[in-house]
Amino acid sequence: MAYLFVYGTLKRGGSRHSLLKGCPFLGRALAKGFALYDLGAYPGMVPGDGVVRGEVYEIPEGLFKELDWVEGAPFLFRRELIEVVLEDHTPLRAHAYLYNREVEGASLVPSGEWKV
Repeated sequence: MAYLFVYGTLKRGGSRHSLLKGCPFLGRALAKGFALYDLGAYPGMVPGDGVVRGEVYEIPEGLFKELDWVEGAPFLFRRELIEVVLEDHTPLRAHAYLYNREVEGASLVPSGEWKV
């Protein structure tokens, strides 16, 4: 099993959330040291000076093959282990999909929270 931090279409209510069906929801979480950009149909998280707000799920390692394909990894997004903090202040290392292209021209999401 592995932890996955999601911040866009994989969140509850998002268009791809069904891919996480049956995966335990561990809670809302913050990823510090990142910025979130509005890329149109989906957001992109990149290293930055802000905080990105998302959710953490426990997923089977075998699900990464499908998620990597859906996320266009490693070209459009790349999967990395990052530090996140759950709402109850529990720190953990979780996989996250970071946007792997330039964000020039995209709008910063100042709140760090993508509205699904």
